[in-house]
Amino acid sequence: MKRIFILFLSLFALIGCQSTPSNQNLKDGTVTRMEKVKNYDGLIRHYKSELEQNEHDPKVKEKLAKAYFQKGDIESANFYVQYLRKKGIKTASLYQLEGQIFDADNKTENAINAYLSSIQSGNQSGHIHVLLGVSYAKLGKYDEAYEELNNARLRGYDDLAIKNNIAMIHMAKNEYEKAIGILAPALRSNPENEVLKSNLAIALMRDQQIDVAKQLLEDDFSKRELNSIASELGRSGVNHEEY
Repeated sequence: MKRIFILFLSLFALIGCQSTPSNQNLKDGTVTRMEKVKNYDGLIRHYKSELEQNEHDPKVKEKLAKAYFQKGDIESANFYVQYLRKKGIKTASLYQLEGQIFDADNKTENAINAYLSSIQSGNQSGHIHVLLGVSYAKLGKYDEAYEELNNARLRGYDDLAIKNNIAMIHMAKNEYEKAIGILAPALRSNPENEVLKSNLAIALMRDQQIDVAKQLLEDDFSKRELNSIASELGRSGVNHEEY
């Protein structure tokens, strides 16, 4: 079934003289550009090149692991993360990445433990609490999931991501009307958001509002495809989109 679904270098002149950007600044700019366009192969080549110059740098190995993870190469990402963990590296960012790898490998309990270690190591971001909340929800620990999403919200995390994930908890609890009540106004304010549209359509179909869901998706799918989607959702559980 078809899935529904989210540099400029400054030259400073001082009394007739120009300062030249340092090599480090040039490297940082290159990395920033590759990150923006999600050129993960380029990032991997870049960090491998840095390792050839300094094979013992744990920060470069962690960045390389993250690039592999973002590319979707979980095995390679895990190789570098576990190497660093065996070397005694215990940074908040490494624990978070380890948790994300565990989650991708459906080892949810291990992911939760890694996220908690990241927080204990000083990770104060909203993102870590969203990750932890999603993992709790996967285990059916909805009270803990709500708490972590609220923690993320209090840290200024993106409102749409929070609303979407709260709606997903309602859907997991078969509370489709509550999910619709969150997703519908969010989509009205952000009509181009495909993740919100996808999840709202699923909630509507699971709430037996089939015609409304089809109307929502009519510009994206043919009538035949919509009928197939509705039929599939009627036979099976929901596999919704998360942020």
